[in-house]
Amino acid sequence: MLATFSSTKRAVLLGLITVTVVVGGLLLAADVDPRVVAGFVALSLVSRGTTAWIAHQGKQVTDIHELRRWSNALDISLVPMGALGGGAAILVPRVESGVSPFWFGLLLSAAAVAAANVLIGHGRSRPFIALTVPLLGLAVVSCLLVGGYTGVAFAIGGLSVGTILFMDNREAGAVFREARQFEEENRTLVAELEAANALLAHQVHTDSLTGLTSRAGLRPYLEERQAAGGSLAVVYVDLDGFKTINDELGHAAGDQVLQVIGGRLVTAIRSNDCAARVGGDEFLIISAVDEAQTCDDLVARVQACFDEPIDVESTLVSVGASIGAKQSSGHEDIDLVMRLADGAMYEQKRDKRRRSTDVLNEAAGRGRSG
Repeated sequence: MLATFSSTKRAVLLGLITVTVVVGGLLLAADVDPRVVAGFVALSLVSRGTTAWIAHQGKQVTDIHELRRWSNALDISLVPMGALGGGAAILVPRVESGVSPFWFGLLLSAAAVAAANVLIGHGRSRPFIALTVPLLGLAVVSCLLVGGYTGVAFAIGGLSVGTILFMDNREAGAVFREARQFEEENRTLVAELEAANALLAHQVHTDSLTGLTSRAGLRPYLEERQAAGGSLAVVYVDLDGFKTINDELGHAAGDQVLQVIGGRLVTAIRSNDCAARVGGDEFLIISAVDEAQTCDDLVARVQACFDEPIDVESTLVSVGASIGAKQSSGHEDIDLVMRLADGAMYEQKRDKRRRSTDVLNEAAGRGRSG
């Protein structure tokens, strides 16, 4: 409907030249009373102005019921406009030869207007019929008033032209409807494709178990933070004894532990920081370092995530972690900083294992001496 309002308004405004210059000039040249010509042109201008105003108002409406109401008003306004266009030839006075040459010009003008509006309303038949039926109908009446062979021949020609134009309008309407259908289908396909791409990107960049950023999603975040500039804190976290949890309580319990730890890490960081799961039981925190947060502050908050045991199917499980941190000044290669933090985490894990081994050896030694 909106396309109908747009095309009708454009066609009506362009037709003002036809009414005032072509039709008005032909009527004056045919010795029609200037007052009659002035009245005819004035009525035509009012009719076209009314149609253009209705089309403009209809373009502003979004409610479907209001659109239909303005569409009906548009169809009604096209009837007098078409009648004035087709009735112009009736005003031409008879001459001794029976047919004024200007009469032919007015009929040609009416046929041209009808042909020019084949696509009015983007192929919708109602606007086309509302305009062309009275236009060609009165043109045929004018032919019959002339009488004789010429009048009958032109009357038949007018009816033939109307039939041809109506069929062309119907075919044009089918083309426009098919085009709109393809457009809608394409729009739907594009929307579905964009949604699928967004879902795929989310799945790729998000860890399915914990909901944290995945290893793949970490790179875009790092590039964004590096572009913003400033110092970054990189904290690697690796759970201690996680294999024992899986072996003794099962993998479902292990998954629950990972989910709880992931949730705690999210609450320990700021909204513009990143918590990622980069391995089976390994996590990575990236955070901007400023006056409000130092690297040590971040490590302390991460460490606090392991202070409370986790309830796994009514069993309290204490989970420890090895943590390695490194702060960049904003100029180092971020990948190097990440490797250094990762190395610091594994060094802490090795220290814990050495201390544990030393404790066991010391206990074994005391047992032998006893």
